[in-house]
Amino acid sequence: MKKHLLLLVALIVATSASAQFYVSASGGLSMGSAGILMGTSLNDTQTEAKNHYGSYGEGLNAQLRGGYFFNNMFGIELGLGYLHGSDQTIDSYKVNDAGAIAEYTEGIAHGRAYGLNLALVYKFNEKTYGKIGAITKVGGKTEAIFTKTTPTPFGPIIADGATDYHGRVPLGFTATIGHNFKLNDNLKLFAELEYLGINVTRDNSEFTELSINYPAVPENSLGTGVPAATIPAGSWNLGQAPLSHPVFGTLYAPSEITYVDTLANPNPDPSKALSSVVPYSSFGINFGITYTFSKK
Repeated sequence: MKKHLLLLVALIVATSASAQFYVSASGGLSMGSAGILMGTSLNDTQTEAKNHYGSYGEGLNAQLRGGYFFNNMFGIELGLGYLHGSDQTIDSYKVNDAGAIAEYTEGIAHGRAYGLNLALVYKFNEKTYGKIGAITKVGGKTEAIFTKTTPTPFGPIIADGATDYHGRVPLGFTATIGHNFKLNDNLKLFAELEYLGINVTRDNSEFTELSINYPAVPENSLGTGVPAATIPAGSWNLGQAPLSHPVFGTLYAPSEITYVDTLANPNPDPSKALSSVVPYSSFGINFGITYTFSKK
Protein backbone atom coordinates (compact mmCIF):
# COMPACT_ATOMS: atom_id res chain seq x y z
CA MET A 1 0.00 0.00 0.00
CA LYS A 2 2.81 2.40 0.90
CA LYS A 3 4.48 1.66 -2.44
CA HIS A 4 1.29 2.53 -4.31
CA LEU A 5 0.94 5.80 -2.41
CA LEU A 6 4.55 6.69 -3.13
CA LEU A 7 4.06 5.99 -6.83
CA LEU A 8 0.93 8.15 -6.90
CA VAL A 9 2.70 11.03 -5.14
CA ALA A 10 5.65 10.71 -7.52
CA LEU A 11 3.30 10.81 -10.52
CA ILE A 12 1.51 13.92 -9.22
CA VAL A 13 4.80 15.68 -8.55
CA ALA A 14 6.19 14.77 -11.97
CA THR A 15 3.00 15.93 -13.71
CA SER A 16 2.72 19.22 -11.85
CA ALA A 17 6.42 19.90 -12.40
CA SER A 18 5.94 19.77 -16.18
CA ALA A 19 2.43 21.28 -16.27
CA GLN A 20 2.20 24.59 -18.08
CA PHE A 21 -0.39 27.17 -19.05
CA TYR A 22 -0.15 29.02 -22.33
CA VAL A 23 -2.05 31.52 -24.47
CA SER A 24 -1.77 32.12 -28.19
CA ALA A 25 -3.09 34.30 -30.98
CA SER A 26 -3.11 33.54 -34.69
CA GLY A 27 -4.42 34.56 -38.07
CA GLY A 28 -4.77 32.56 -41.22
CA LEU A 29 -6.25 31.84 -44.60
CA SER A 30 -8.74 29.06 -45.34
CA MET A 31 -9.86 27.51 -48.59
CA GLY A 32 -13.02 25.49 -49.03
CA SER A 33 -12.89 21.70 -48.86
CA ALA A 34 -15.36 19.25 -50.39
CA GLY A 35 -17.21 22.17 -51.94
CA ILE A 36 -20.95 21.85 -52.42
CA LEU A 37 -22.90 23.33 -55.33
CA MET A 38 -23.56 26.96 -54.36
CA GLY A 39 -25.17 28.26 -57.55
CA THR A 40 -25.53 28.01 -61.31
CA SER A 41 -24.87 31.03 -63.54
CA LEU A 42 -25.59 31.79 -67.18
CA ASN A 43 -23.39 33.54 -69.75
CA ASP A 44 -24.41 36.91 -71.22
CA THR A 45 -26.36 35.32 -74.08
CA GLN A 46 -27.97 32.79 -71.70
CA THR A 47 -26.83 29.91 -73.90
CA GLU A 48 -24.50 28.24 -71.43
CA ALA A 49 -24.83 27.39 -67.73
CA LYS A 50 -21.97 26.96 -65.27
CA ASN A 51 -21.92 25.35 -61.81
CA HIS A 52 -20.20 27.12 -58.91
CA TYR A 53 -18.89 25.04 -56.00
CA GLY A 54 -17.59 26.33 -52.71
CA SER A 55 -17.75 26.53 -48.94
CA TYR A 56 -18.63 29.38 -46.62
CA GLY A 57 -15.59 28.34 -44.58
CA GLU A 58 -13.31 29.89 -47.20
CA GLY A 59 -11.74 33.22 -46.19
CA LEU A 60 -9.70 34.87 -43.44
CA ASN A 61 -9.75 33.78 -39.83
CA ALA A 62 -8.37 34.81 -36.44
CA GLN A 63 -8.12 32.81 -33.21
CA LEU A 64 -7.42 33.35 -29.52
CA ARG A 65 -6.55 30.23 -27.52
CA GLY A 66 -5.70 29.16 -24.02
CA GLY A 67 -4.20 25.80 -23.13
CA TYR A 68 -2.80 23.63 -20.39
CA PHE A 69 -0.20 20.89 -20.72
CA PHE A 70 -0.54 18.15 -18.10
CA ASN A 71 2.97 16.89 -18.82
CA ASN A 72 5.58 17.06 -21.58
CA MET A 73 3.31 15.31 -24.09
CA PHE A 74 -0.41 15.86 -23.51
CA GLY A 75 -2.48 19.00 -23.18
CA ILE A 76 -5.90 20.51 -23.71
CA GLU A 77 -6.79 23.72 -25.53
CA LEU A 78 -9.84 25.98 -25.78
CA GLY A 79 -10.06 28.46 -28.65
CA LEU A 80 -12.36 31.21 -29.85
CA GLY A 81 -12.22 31.96 -33.57
CA TYR A 82 -13.70 34.41 -36.06
CA LEU A 83 -14.25 33.75 -39.77
CA HIS A 84 -14.48 36.53 -42.35
CA GLY A 85 -15.71 34.47 -45.27
CA SER A 86 -15.05 35.07 -48.96
CA ASP A 87 -17.86 35.86 -51.40
CA GLN A 88 -19.56 32.84 -52.97
CA THR A 89 -21.62 32.89 -56.17
CA ILE A 90 -25.26 31.91 -55.52
CA ASP A 91 -26.72 32.62 -58.98
CA SER A 92 -29.69 30.45 -59.96
CA TYR A 93 -32.33 30.28 -62.67
CA LYS A 94 -35.61 28.60 -63.54
CA VAL A 95 -37.03 27.85 -67.00
CA ASN A 96 -40.63 27.40 -68.14
CA ASP A 97 -42.06 24.52 -70.15
CA ALA A 98 -40.83 26.12 -73.37
CA GLY A 99 -37.27 26.31 -72.06
CA ALA A 100 -37.28 30.10 -71.70
CA ILE A 101 -35.92 31.83 -68.59
CA ALA A 102 -38.80 32.19 -66.12
CA GLU A 103 -36.71 33.56 -63.24
CA TYR A 104 -33.07 34.47 -62.81
CA THR A 105 -31.27 35.36 -59.58
CA GLU A 106 -27.80 36.89 -59.42
CA GLY A 107 -26.21 37.03 -56.01
CA ILE A 108 -23.25 36.62 -53.72
CA ALA A 109 -23.12 35.37 -50.14
CA HIS A 110 -20.48 35.05 -47.45
CA GLY A 111 -20.11 33.77 -43.92
CA ARG A 112 -19.41 35.80 -40.79
CA ALA A 113 -19.05 33.38 -37.91
CA TYR A 114 -17.68 32.92 -34.40
CA GLY A 115 -16.62 29.43 -33.37
CA LEU A 116 -15.57 27.63 -30.20
CA ASN A 117 -13.01 24.83 -30.43
CA LEU A 118 -11.99 22.31 -27.74
CA ALA A 119 -9.00 20.14 -28.65
CA LEU A 120 -6.56 17.62 -27.27
CA VAL A 121 -2.91 18.46 -27.97
CA TYR A 122 -0.07 15.97 -28.39
CA LYS A 123 3.61 16.92 -28.64
CA PHE A 124 5.56 14.67 -30.98
CA ASN A 125 8.71 16.49 -29.87
CA GLU A 126 9.70 19.99 -28.74
CA LYS A 127 8.91 21.49 -32.15
CA THR A 128 6.09 19.45 -33.69
CA TYR A 129 2.60 18.92 -32.33
CA GLY A 130 -0.82 17.72 -33.37
CA LYS A 131 -4.34 18.54 -32.27
CA ILE A 132 -7.74 16.94 -32.68
CA GLY A 133 -10.96 18.36 -31.33
CA ALA A 134 -14.58 19.41 -31.65
CA ILE A 135 -15.89 22.74 -32.91
CA THR A 136 -19.22 24.52 -32.84
CA LYS A 137 -20.54 27.86 -34.07
CA VAL A 138 -21.54 30.24 -31.27
CA GLY A 139 -22.57 33.24 -33.35
CA GLY A 140 -22.62 34.83 -36.75
CA LYS A 141 -24.61 34.57 -39.95
CA THR A 142 -24.52 34.05 -43.69
CA GLU A 143 -25.19 37.28 -45.59
CA ALA A 144 -26.64 37.21 -49.11
CA ILE A 145 -27.10 40.11 -51.54
CA PHE A 146 -29.16 39.39 -54.64
CA THR A 147 -31.15 40.63 -57.62
CA LYS A 148 -34.01 38.44 -58.86
CA THR A 149 -35.44 39.11 -62.33
CA THR A 150 -38.76 37.64 -63.47
CA PRO A 151 -39.58 38.28 -67.17
CA THR A 152 -43.16 39.19 -68.09
CA PRO A 153 -44.76 40.20 -71.44
CA PHE A 154 -44.74 43.81 -70.16
CA GLY A 155 -41.16 43.94 -68.89
CA PRO A 156 -39.24 42.39 -66.00
CA ILE A 157 -40.22 42.36 -62.35
CA ILE A 158 -36.98 43.05 -60.46
CA ALA A 159 -36.42 42.35 -56.78
CA ASP A 160 -33.28 43.67 -55.05
CA GLY A 161 -32.51 42.59 -51.53
CA ALA A 162 -30.22 41.41 -48.77
CA THR A 163 -30.85 38.50 -46.40
CA ASP A 164 -29.23 37.29 -43.19
CA TYR A 165 -29.37 33.53 -42.59
CA HIS A 166 -28.93 32.00 -39.13
CA GLY A 167 -28.25 28.34 -38.44
CA ARG A 168 -28.92 25.72 -35.84
CA VAL A 169 -26.10 24.95 -33.41
CA PRO A 170 -23.74 22.64 -35.36
CA LEU A 171 -21.02 20.24 -34.24
CA GLY A 172 -17.92 19.48 -36.27
CA PHE A 173 -14.33 18.40 -35.80
CA THR A 174 -10.87 19.82 -36.35
CA ALA A 175 -7.47 18.24 -36.97
CA THR A 176 -4.23 20.22 -36.90
CA ILE A 177 -0.52 19.67 -37.25
CA GLY A 178 1.88 22.44 -36.34
CA HIS A 179 5.50 23.41 -35.89
CA ASN A 180 7.00 25.74 -33.25
CA PHE A 181 9.87 28.17 -33.67
CA LYS A 182 11.33 29.01 -30.26
CA LEU A 183 12.22 32.66 -29.58
CA ASN A 184 12.98 32.28 -25.86
CA ASP A 185 11.79 30.27 -22.87
CA ASN A 186 8.35 31.89 -22.97
CA LEU A 187 7.71 32.93 -26.57
CA LYS A 188 7.28 30.78 -29.65
CA LEU A 189 6.16 31.44 -33.18
CA PHE A 190 4.16 28.72 -34.88
CA ALA A 191 2.77 27.68 -38.23
CA GLU A 192 0.09 25.05 -38.61
CA LEU A 193 -2.09 23.28 -41.14
CA GLU A 194 -5.69 22.88 -40.04
CA TYR A 195 -8.68 20.93 -41.32
CA LEU A 196 -12.14 21.98 -40.19
CA GLY A 197 -15.12 19.78 -40.98
CA ILE A 198 -18.51 21.33 -40.21
CA ASN A 199 -21.87 21.99 -41.88
CA VAL A 200 -24.63 24.31 -40.71
CA THR A 201 -28.36 23.57 -41.02
CA ARG A 202 -30.40 26.71 -41.63
CA ASP A 203 -32.80 27.72 -38.87
CA ASN A 204 -34.23 31.11 -39.88
CA SER A 205 -33.57 34.10 -42.11
CA GLU A 206 -34.62 37.71 -42.31
CA PHE A 207 -34.64 40.29 -45.06
CA THR A 208 -32.60 43.34 -44.14
CA GLU A 209 -33.40 45.02 -47.47
CA LEU A 210 -35.96 44.27 -50.17
CA SER A 211 -37.62 46.24 -52.96
CA ILE A 212 -39.71 44.92 -55.85
CA ASN A 213 -40.11 47.02 -59.01
CA TYR A 214 -42.74 46.08 -61.58
CA PRO A 215 -43.52 47.43 -65.08
CA ALA A 216 -46.56 49.24 -66.38
CA VAL A 217 -49.26 47.28 -68.20
CA PRO A 218 -49.99 48.99 -71.59
CA GLU A 219 -53.49 50.02 -72.56
CA ASN A 220 -55.64 47.22 -74.04
CA SER A 221 -52.78 44.72 -73.68
CA LEU A 222 -55.09 42.39 -71.78
CA GLY A 223 -57.89 42.73 -74.27
CA THR A 224 -60.17 44.25 -71.63
CA GLY A 225 -59.92 47.92 -72.56
CA VAL A 226 -58.37 48.84 -69.21
CA PRO A 227 -56.60 52.23 -69.54
CA ALA A 228 -52.86 52.13 -68.97
CA ALA A 229 -53.15 54.80 -66.26
CA THR A 230 -54.96 52.35 -64.00
CA ILE A 231 -52.02 49.88 -64.04
CA PRO A 232 -48.87 52.02 -63.87
CA ALA A 233 -45.35 50.91 -63.04
CA GLY A 234 -44.59 50.86 -59.33
CA SER A 235 -42.65 49.33 -56.50
CA TRP A 236 -43.07 47.59 -53.18
CA ASN A 237 -40.60 47.91 -50.28
CA LEU A 238 -39.90 45.84 -47.21
CA GLY A 239 -42.23 46.72 -44.35
CA GLN A 240 -45.17 47.77 -46.52
CA ALA A 241 -48.46 45.89 -46.57
CA PRO A 242 -48.79 43.22 -49.29
CA LEU A 243 -49.58 44.74 -52.69
CA SER A 244 -52.33 43.10 -54.72
CA HIS A 245 -51.61 43.70 -58.41
CA PRO A 246 -54.36 42.94 -60.97
CA VAL A 247 -51.87 41.30 -63.35
CA PHE A 248 -48.85 40.14 -61.32
CA GLY A 249 -50.76 38.98 -58.27
CA THR A 250 -49.68 39.58 -54.67
CA LEU A 251 -46.28 41.31 -54.37
CA TYR A 252 -44.59 41.01 -50.97
CA ALA A 253 -42.29 38.76 -48.97
CA PRO A 254 -42.42 37.85 -45.26
CA SER A 255 -39.71 39.69 -43.33
CA GLU A 256 -38.66 36.48 -41.58
CA ILE A 257 -38.63 32.85 -42.72
CA THR A 258 -38.39 29.83 -40.43
CA TYR A 259 -36.82 26.67 -41.87
CA VAL A 260 -38.33 23.31 -40.95
CA ASP A 261 -37.72 19.69 -41.90
CA THR A 262 -41.37 18.88 -42.72
CA LEU A 263 -43.66 21.10 -44.75
CA ALA A 264 -47.17 20.75 -46.21
CA ASN A 265 -47.47 20.54 -50.00
CA PRO A 266 -48.59 22.97 -51.22
CA ASN A 267 -47.15 25.20 -48.52
CA PRO A 268 -49.91 27.41 -47.03
CA ASP A 269 -47.48 29.56 -45.02
CA PRO A 270 -44.92 31.68 -46.96
CA SER A 271 -43.07 32.38 -43.70
CA LYS A 272 -41.94 28.74 -43.58
CA ALA A 273 -39.66 26.81 -45.94
CA LEU A 274 -37.76 23.54 -46.01
CA SER A 275 -34.33 23.74 -44.40
CA SER A 276 -31.05 23.07 -46.16
CA VAL A 277 -27.47 22.37 -45.13
CA VAL A 278 -24.67 24.75 -46.08
CA PRO A 279 -20.95 23.86 -45.93
CA TYR A 280 -18.40 25.59 -43.72
CA SER A 281 -15.60 23.00 -44.07
CA SER A 282 -12.11 24.18 -44.99
CA PHE A 283 -8.38 23.57 -45.16
CA GLY A 284 -6.33 26.38 -43.69
CA ILE A 285 -2.89 27.59 -42.75
CA ASN A 286 -2.41 29.63 -39.57
CA PHE A 287 0.49 31.69 -38.24
CA GLY A 288 0.73 32.93 -34.69
CA ILE A 289 2.58 33.43 -31.44
CA THR A 290 2.41 31.53 -28.15
CA TYR A 291 3.27 32.75 -24.67
CA THR A 292 3.96 30.04 -22.08
CA PHE A 293 3.78 31.02 -18.44
CA SER A 294 6.88 30.22 -16.43
CA LYS A 295 6.78 27.26 -14.10
CA LYS A 296 6.76 28.13 -10.42
